[in-house]
This record gives sequence, structure tokens and C-alpha cells, in this order.
Amino acid sequence: MASYASAADFILRVGELQSLQLTDREGKGEINTLLLELALADSSSQMDGYLTARYGLPLAEIPQNLVRICCDLARFRLCSMSDVEITEEIIARYKLSLKELEQLASGKISLGLVPADDLDNSTAENAVQFFNGNNRVFGRDYEN
Repeated sequence: MASYASAADFILRVGELQSLQLTDREGKGEINTLLLELALADSSSQMDGYLTARYGLPLAEIPQNLVRICCDLARFRLCSMSDVEITEEIIARYKLSLKELEQLASGKISLGLVPADDLDNSTAENAVQFFNGNNRVFGRDYEN
């Protein structure tokens, strides 16, 4: 499954030091990219639960707000599994991310992409339909 954010996106947003603190469980002094990518994949899966209600997945392009949300969810998730203190800022970002996902799912805010319902309707509008209006199968005279 593709994630909405990469390890590089996460490190850029959170910083190398905190990325190290959140993922270096063995004390090797390096960022555990496998653990980081797992947290991002878990967060992306959580996001899909909200987005699938409105958008056709997978998305052709990833808007930046989804990258940010994915990083904020993964940061909260990693803090809960590490010695890093979950600060008020981390909790607030997590809650705001969930609220934004709820608003995306309900249609209160938009990603600026075509919703899944519109994709289904546009293909139906362009579909070719055949019918024969002159040949009745059944008539009122019951002679058929």
C-alpha cells in the first residue's frame, strides 16, 4: 500500500532529531526507516477510512494537506510507542488532523479533486446506450 507521506516528508516536517528519537528503539543512532514507513502506512490506512467515503482511491496525486495529516498522525502514533513525551502540540495536531479528515469525508472541505460520485456519473454520461423504441415486446392487444 502506498503512503500519503514518505519518510523524507516526515523528517522534513518533524526534524531529524525527533525522527531519530521516535524510531531508534535499538539505540543505533540512526533513524529506523522501516519503523517510520510502517507508521506512515498505518496512518495512511487510517486516512483511507475517511477518504474512501468521498474520493476514488488511490488518488492520482497527493495534495500537501494529506502529506501533513499523515505525518501528524504518524508522529502521534510513534510517540505512543516510544519514550518521547506526547506534548500538547502533538495531541492538538492529531486532533486537528482527525477533524480535518472528518470534514473531508463529510464534504465540508474539499481536496480540490473530483469526488468519487462525480467520477461514476461522468462515465455514465459518456456511455453508449442502445434501445429500440419502435419494436414493442408487449402490447395492449395481447397478440404478441
